[in-house]
Amino acid sequence: MALEESSIIYKSFTFVVENADVIFSGAGIAAIGGIYKWSQGNRDKGKDDINPNTNHQNVTNNIKIDVKAEAPRENETLNNDLSEKRFSDIKNNTKILFIDDDTRFKVVKILTKSGWLNTKLVKDVDSLDCHDILEADIIFVDVQGVGIELNFREMGLGLASALKDKYPEKKIVIYSAEQKGDRFHEALRKVDDFLAKDVDPYQFTSLVEKFAGL
Repeated sequence: MALEESSIIYKSFTFVVENADVIFSGAGIAAIGGIYKWSQGNRDKGKDDINPNTNHQNVTNNIKIDVKAEAPRENETLNNDLSEKRFSDIKNNTKILFIDDDTRFKVVKILTKSGWLNTKLVKDVDSLDCHDILEADIIFVDVQGVGIELNFREMGLGLASALKDKYPEKKIVIYSAEQKGDRFHEALRKVDDFLAKDVDPYQFTSLVEKFAGL
């Protein structure tokens, strides 16, 4: 290999010496310049084909795309965490009172198991200013068997009407197992809602969520 390289160098040197007049004439120099520019152009073209800046830009763009793709997932997780915390806070801070002479009313237990921990049932109240009423945000009043302690002639209807008059900011709901009755009673127009006592428990739960702001 060394002999071949030496031979090539020797022949090139001999060629230059023998043709010096031509090579270093104006035409020769112009030809050499043209060959040089042509070779540089090919080199630059090769660089464009494997331009590291282009590759870097592509990599950067890919990274940006990946980051943007991941961002919604992070935001979604954060929003879900905040929603769960808000839901939990509302459940823990909302106070629900049932006034019902049936102490085994199943909805109370269902609400408690669903996370509404501040749910309480009392058989009746002897004052509109008692602690249970003052503390409650949502009050469910049964039509039958309550309001007796306060001598309401229309029992639960009278009690619910009086509670709404005294505490308009509280949510008052009447419920009853009685299918008959005065559907145009004044109390039904005053209170926030009315339910049949034997409806599916989820309807009570939905009403609680609505009034609690969920």
